[in-house]
Amino acid sequence: MNAALATLPILVTLGLLAFGVRALYAALSALATAVVLTATSFHTPLGELGHAEQHMLPTITELAAILFGGILLSELMTRTGAQSRLGNWIGSACSSPSRAVLLVMLGVTPFAESLTGFGIGVIVAIPLLRQLGLPPAKAAVVGLLGLVTVPWGSLAPGSLVAAELGGVDFQQLGIDSALLSAPVFLITGSATLIVALGVRRAVAAAGDLLLAVAALWGTVWAVNTFIGVPLAGVLGGLVTMVVLLLVSRLLERDGTGAKREPIGRTISPYAFLVAGLLVSRLVLESAGVKEGWWTVVAGPGGWLLVTAALTPKLLGAGADGPVLGPAARAALGRWWQVTLTTVVFLTLGTLLTVTGMSRELAEACASIGSSYLVLAPWIGAIGGFLAGSNTGANAMFAASQANTAEALGYSTGHLVAVQNVSAALASGASSARVVLAAQLAENAPGPAAATAPAASQADAPASAGSSGGGTVTPVLQAPAEVRTESGAGKPVDTRWVLRTVLSVHALVFLTTGGIAVLWQ
Repeated sequence: MNAALATLPILVTLGLLAFGVRALYAALSALATAVVLTATSFHTPLGELGHAEQHMLPTITELAAILFGGILLSELMTRTGAQSRLGNWIGSACSSPSRAVLLVMLGVTPFAESLTGFGIGVIVAIPLLRQLGLPPAKAAVVGLLGLVTVPWGSLAPGSLVAAELGGVDFQQLGIDSALLSAPVFLITGSATLIVALGVRRAVAAAGDLLLAVAALWGTVWAVNTFIGVPLAGVLGGLVTMVVLLLVSRLLERDGTGAKREPIGRTISPYAFLVAGLLVSRLVLESAGVKEGWWTVVAGPGGWLLVTAALTPKLLGAGADGPVLGPAARAALGRWWQVTLTTVVFLTLGTLLTVTGMSRELAEACASIGSSYLVLAPWIGAIGGFLAGSNTGANAMFAASQANTAEALGYSTGHLVAVQNVSAALASGASSARVVLAAQLAENAPGPAAATAPAASQADAPASAGSSGGGTVTPVLQAPAEVRTESGAGKPVDTRWVLRTVLSVHALVFLTTGGIAVLWQ
């Protein structure tokens, strides 16, 4: 009976989203359902509830700062013309459409997400995909499908939580998660090419896909095995970018000897962000600080806000008037709803964990015996979808998955790895992520909108005499398509985006379940 009641918040969420209800209202309805169940069936002392929410306050604050800083940085990169120059550079470095989209999806997005976490990979990737010529809805889908290294997102705190709660070795969990990620990379990469290029061109690009997947998976596995878990996603994304760029340079020589536009100053905000994060993490680790408000200030949220504030100076913008103020006002208008939706879902996930609803759900599924192994990825996926966070999902279900593995006589490490990978992937399809991706895709200009005046606001010395100051040449579409589909502000059908991403994820979860059955 309790297990059936525990499913109600989940069913309310999925049902309302299926009927087209906005994510915020679906989240509030599910939270209200969970509150009623807490008061009537899952009695929990108010002290425990208050302590849990107080413990989540630094995380909520960090999420809010990360989302605002990320949206503001994206807005500034667009207003100064830096985003269009970066997209133009990628387009010129990878004139092959398949390599260009794979460079962003399996290179840029994993690198950015693994370094900072919390969906920043989407914030970086979607404007680039729009500059390459993808329509808004397709850019949103590809950006979300690029969240494939979330087990190592923000240098792997979610995997650490899974290891601690599941009672398994942290490094071994990283290795097992890397092994399970091979089908994740392959399936999502294939789906990305189909969405971006169509089936026929996607099949023709199979070689590029296998190369990118091999580079990413091989590096992620090797780093987990020989170096350590936290840097696996960062180095995997970096190596994938380098491999695809080198292959493009070898295969796409035009013989003209034309020099590409230097992008050093254009990417300086990202370089500053990366350097600041790495230095602050080293300082915090040497001081023994692992949680609390200092991790918020010195984490992705704090550094994103500092980077955004310095971006106009780093790019040499502002000669034609202030940039930061208008960008901040625009970012604020897009930030509040995304943040509110995220906070409500995070609160829901915390409530399900503290009251024992998530445990009841997992234990009920475990009662079916060894067939549970097929369902295990879906349990993790439910947590990732609702919490929008691998850390939150693992806090909900990692211990239950470990206990179930012991009861079934199955490898605890393997089942916790299934939980970790499935929850991480599903967090990329959470309502908050979909809303964020849709807003970014709607507001990011396509190549037809990237004109010379925008480019002249910043980085003038770098762009002088190059193609970066003009219109970006689309890599992924014909010019006529670009004119009709690439205008900023085009409404994105979030239900189509969510259905597409969830369909791809469902195929991954079915595959992962099959692997779990064979992985004795």
